[in-house]
Amino acid sequence: MTKKHANKVGKNRREAKRFWWLIGLSIGAILFTVSLAFLFYRSLSENLVENRKVFLNKQVELAANEAQRNLNNLYEDLIFYANTQERSGNNLDLPPEPILDEARIRRLLNNYINLIDTLIVEKGELRKAYRVSEANYFSITEPGRSIDSDSCRFCFRVKSDKGNVALLAKLNLGRYFSRHLVNYYLGPNTTKLVYFEENFFQLVDDAMQKPVSLEPRLRETVEREVRGGLRGQYEGLLEVSGELGSQESLLIQYPFTLFRLDLKSPIAFVFTQDKSTVVSGLFANYFYLFLSLFALLLLVVFFLSKYFRVTSENNQLLEKKSRDLDQLLKQQTMLLQQSRGFIYYQNEHLSLYQVSDNVTEVLGYSPKEFLSLSVEEWMSEDTGAFLATKKDAIAAKEDFYYYESNSNQKQGNPIRVKIFEKLIYDAEGGFSGAVGICTDINDKYIADQELIRSENRLRSVLNSLPDTIFIYNNKGDFLDYYVHNDELLLEPPQNALGKNLSEMLTGESGERAMRAFKRSVMTGKMQTEELDLLLEVGRRYFEVRFFKLDDKRMMSVARDITGPKLWEKGLREAKEAAEIANKEKSNFLANMSHEIRTPLNGLLGITGLLNKTSLTEEQHELLSIIGDSGESLLHIVNDILDYSKIEAGKMELNPMLFKLKPEMERIINVFSGMAQEKSLSIRLHIDESLPEVVVLDKEKLTQIFFNIIGNAVKYSKKNGEISVFLKGEKLFSNNLILHCAVEDNGVGIDQDKLPELLKPFTQAGAASNGEYKGTGLGLAIANKLIELMGGVLQVESELGVGSTFSFTLISYINGKEIETDSVAPAGVKETLRFENISADYPLDLLIVEDNEINLKFMGMLLGQMGYEPDVALNGIEAIACVEQKKYDLIFMDNQMPGMNGMDATKAIRTMPNGKSVTIVGLSASVFKEDVEHALSIGMNEYLTKPVKIQQIVNTIKSCALMTTKATR
Repeated sequence: MTKKHANKVGKNRREAKRFWWLIGLSIGAILFTVSLAFLFYRSLSENLVENRKVFLNKQVELAANEAQRNLNNLYEDLIFYANTQERSGNNLDLPPEPILDEARIRRLLNNYINLIDTLIVEKGELRKAYRVSEANYFSITEPGRSIDSDSCRFCFRVKSDKGNVALLAKLNLGRYFSRHLVNYYLGPNTTKLVYFEENFFQLVDDAMQKPVSLEPRLRETVEREVRGGLRGQYEGLLEVSGELGSQESLLIQYPFTLFRLDLKSPIAFVFTQDKSTVVSGLFANYFYLFLSLFALLLLVVFFLSKYFRVTSENNQLLEKKSRDLDQLLKQQTMLLQQSRGFIYYQNEHLSLYQVSDNVTEVLGYSPKEFLSLSVEEWMSEDTGAFLATKKDAIAAKEDFYYYESNSNQKQGNPIRVKIFEKLIYDAEGGFSGAVGICTDINDKYIADQELIRSENRLRSVLNSLPDTIFIYNNKGDFLDYYVHNDELLLEPPQNALGKNLSEMLTGESGERAMRAFKRSVMTGKMQTEELDLLLEVGRRYFEVRFFKLDDKRMMSVARDITGPKLWEKGLREAKEAAEIANKEKSNFLANMSHEIRTPLNGLLGITGLLNKTSLTEEQHELLSIIGDSGESLLHIVNDILDYSKIEAGKMELNPMLFKLKPEMERIINVFSGMAQEKSLSIRLHIDESLPEVVVLDKEKLTQIFFNIIGNAVKYSKKNGEISVFLKGEKLFSNNLILHCAVEDNGVGIDQDKLPELLKPFTQAGAASNGEYKGTGLGLAIANKLIELMGGVLQVESELGVGSTFSFTLISYINGKEIETDSVAPAGVKETLRFENISADYPLDLLIVEDNEINLKFMGMLLGQMGYEPDVALNGIEAIACVEQKKYDLIFMDNQMPGMNGMDATKAIRTMPNGKSVTIVGLSASVFKEDVEHALSIGMNEYLTKPVKIQQIVNTIKSCALMTTKATR
């Protein structure tokens, strides 16, 4: 290739490269121009839209303020007219005449022709209604109802100061709003709406018609700010005549309140503008301008870019100022309408020169008094900090200033206030003054302080709780925790965050925990589950409660119950052991009762028979000793069994109606022999306030006095005195408190030993030397019986002086007359005669008994009565006897070899000869359940050993009478 050709090729390449550079630059210039044009167009359109918003804001504010002012002026004019009419008809020399100044009424209607529909005036008996028609025709009518009875919602009711003149102004709000808003020209493609009674209305033909709908999101926002008393501007879609527009509209609303009308919600004027029409003319003009100026692209690029930059900065500044102004106006509106506050103005020297009238409601000062105060006088604390921080804000050229402190009321009471100020600067940036709002936040401050204290208390409670707390979402994922002791967790709590409960707890415990968690999520109720977990410190038991914290979160509270769980297990084992021991004790007592009572039955029975024979005086004395010893032994056995019943909670009361005085005399008579031996005097004192008949457990009362009086006799000195006192206190209608006391002048009790006195198996006296014998159960049983009958035993004693045992019993009074058994006079012994009673009461008898002594006693006793009873040594022989012979009466022992008395009774009741026979149980068992069981299986009666001769006689007589009746 030649050098010339090479140069040409290089030149062509450079030209092609330059051409493509030019093409690229041209395309770039075109794209830049188009982009610049688009940005410029958007900037202009946004500027137009913002300017339109500012214009609509001013117009809607003027319209709302003017409407509210006109309504307030109308109300004041009505009050003025009513008071004027009151004075015009009140001449002291002449009686009041019902004359109305209709000229004033005409002027009033003309001034408010768009607002007042009808004006009704009452003065005395005079009542008239006035209207002005569309043709300015003034009409007068007489309404049928009075103003007070006229139901009118959109009305002003006014009365004069003395109440003689009343006015009712019926308002036509639709006509007024329609004609009022006509005065505000907004330009084409605009709509004027009224938000009234929670609906948006378009004003047509002097009325609020054609409801207008907004898209839901926009409607919710507008209604929320109107209810909050906040003005606002929005963009959204409107629905007019049932059709939702496709173009967005600008909405500007300003709320106001008609305080004297019964309205459901505030009223607001809403001005709308189709957003697309604001910039529609700009688009066409700008397009032609762009085509005509495209040739001057290179010249105008510089100016356009500069203009764009300046315009953008201005728009941003305007937008910032607009937002700041809107925010300030919203805050001011909210503070003035919804809270107790006042506005004040300061100059460049921070001196007050104007304040709103609300200062009186907040601080108690009049505006004039408040303007004369210095900052130190109305700020009760932190005055220096208030001024210093405010000066710092001014120096930093901040637009707003906030501060919270205490302020002094005129009465001297400090209240909490919040200061909000708009700081104002001149064109050079110098501070020129401030507009501030002072708001009373005392109630909120007190509530906040209480909340802080409550949170501190809650925090203290949480810090003292031993529980482990976790928070989850509804799926069971861990969100937060409060852990007192990490050792009680499977792993550190921070490792659980984000994980699911099922991941942390596995196995059976995890499944139970998840079931409880899901039940709580579904039902909303707390679920409790016990979990046992194997931790590093060993096996632990936890009680976990799952419950809802709120709609999206759950909470669990876990408490370590390992100690109580182990204690419960030990307690359960101890209880089982105690129950076994108690059962063994019951069995032992039953066996002991049988083994002791069985020989006692023979002993006392034979003693009773011997007393019926001819004996010398010495033999009678020896026999008496044997009988007394047997009775003493029986008393000891009864004490042990009674205390066992009380301790087991099986002792029950059996109240009955009886005469109190004869029973007490019988009890004291029992101790006559012992009293004679020690030359004791036992006196009975029954207060006259006591009724003759009471309702009590007679046997328990007797046992109480036996033990207490017997104790007094035992520890009394020779020639001593024992006094028994009884008096009553009536409670309500039929209840009676029986006060009882037994007083003696015996050996007394040491004060240190009084606490041991009522303990079982102990004696407080000198028992160690053998002077006073006994089991130590008497007073313990008496105390338990007194408690069972609703009283308390109290003991007062002094060593060497004597003792007083006092107690109260709860009884009730019954007015029925009763028949009581005759009581033998003191010192008189009754003689029981039973020889040959078989002649009067002929019966076939069978004795079922395995004990030889008891069998001899029963044989001898029945033989003296004239009977020849058959004998069976156990239940099997008794059944055989009944098969062979029909008996009238069977005395059936309970515990026997081969077959006991219970089983034998069951079998006999199934036999032909055993259906009507009288079966009387003889047993040493005295437990109530044994008696009830015997009667339930077919025994007619149950006698406990040792059996008294009189009991045998009474049983024979009863059986003979029953047999005679059955024969008839």
